[in-house]
Amino acid sequence: MKASIQYKAGRFLFYWFYRIFGLRIEGVENVPREGGVIIAPNHRSNYDPPLVGCGVASRPIYFLAKKGLFINKAVSWILRSVCAIPVDTDNPGIKTMRVFIDLLKEGKAVMVFPEGQRSKTNEFLPPYPGVGYLSIRTKVPVVPVLITGTHESMLKHFLRKKPLALKFGSLVYPGYDKPTNENAKELTEKIMERIKGLA
Repeated sequence: MKASIQYKAGRFLFYWFYRIFGLRIEGVENVPREGGVIIAPNHRSNYDPPLVGCGVASRPIYFLAKKGLFINKAVSWILRSVCAIPVDTDNPGIKTMRVFIDLLKEGKAVMVFPEGQRSKTNEFLPPYPGVGYLSIRTKVPVVPVLITGTHESMLKHFLRKKPLALKFGSLVYPGYDKPTNENAKELTEKIMERIKGLA
């Protein structure tokens, strides 16, 4: 899918903003240029979605955003133009999963955090099985992504005292015909280990 002009403009601005603060990107060639794919990063900050999005120039990446951020038509237009999907993130439920399934079946790239929430300690959290379920259910691969540094202040990055980096790993394929609680959990844990292995 081709990115809209608005998405390209937003990505360009975010990319150079983060570059000012020393952003390094590795392995982005592991992201397929077409076809459904799940981008699965660790989660440390509200800045993680735009950071990952600006790191991938080849295609737009859809991600969830709190519906409370869509406060007016102007903000809603901006968020939707960069592929943000408004949801009740406190109670995501089946509807959210359905949105992801539909997007993946349409051949789009979606960002899903295996941990399901931000880590406030900079430690990896136990993953939820959602990423594994989606991968098996839609038969699409997963790109594990390690985000480094978003829990630190931007001043430390600007002064190059702390790294700000994205590292994209090799594809993880589902390997199962139908999702179950067991294989969804097993695949998600495998993806999480791949993320940790990028450190």
